[in-house]
Amino acid sequence: MHGIVVVTGGAAGLGAVIAETLLAHGHGVLLIDRDLTAARATADDLEARHGSPVAVVAADLSTIDGIQAAADALAGVSGITALVNNAGGWSPGPQYPDAEPDAWLGALTLDLVAPLLLAQRLWPRLAAVGGAGGGVGASGAVVNIGSSGGEGDEPYGSPEYGAAKAGLRRFTTSLGGRADVRVMAVVPGWIGLDRAHRQFAALTAEQQRATGRLIPPQEVADRVLHLLEHGRPGEVVELLE
Repeated sequence: MHGIVVVTGGAAGLGAVIAETLLAHGHGVLLIDRDLTAARATADDLEARHGSPVAVVAADLSTIDGIQAAADALAGVSGITALVNNAGGWSPGPQYPDAEPDAWLGALTLDLVAPLLLAQRLWPRLAAVGGAGGGVGASGAVVNIGSSGGEGDEPYGSPEYGAAKAGLRRFTTSLGGRADVRVMAVVPGWIGLDRAHRQFAALTAEQQRATGRLIPPQEVADRVLHLLEHGRPGEVVELLE
């Protein structure tokens, strides 16, 4: 059994697929999500199918108080070896500049500040993983889930989300020179979750061609697993086509 990997936004969607993949390959998992009921249901299902306990922390990572509460809860959990910053998304309703500041600041907090602050709070513990001579895969790790929305120079529907995901990628590469904790990222295109498939089906054929393929969630999860076990500091894996 490997150590415990903290997966934010783990109650459903990509986070649940990542958690399932990690458990299947011998990693422990702790889920952070603002929806405690959904997170507990997912944890119970994973425990039943994999035979390993799955811990849950309820926290709203779109607020500084929520991030701090999550970090405080993690301080009482032993055996944490990695963090997957998966939680993210657009704020509902209008986007910048039409959104109220609290709305777009919440999106920036969820998509960029939470990954930075959680990684910082966990950094000393992750840096202690493995010890000297343990090899790359034995060292503590952070994997950030980016987005094609943070790539390129074309207009984008949520400027705050695009800016946050662009910042998340640069945060990752900026730490490429650190040997104590490996900070890496997966940058997928439109992930093929159920809602995405419905939205994609509603597009015209021309819009579908311009959008490209939907990225299977399992493909993203597999890349996360590979980075945790073999990735290099600052490594960014793109899944854009």
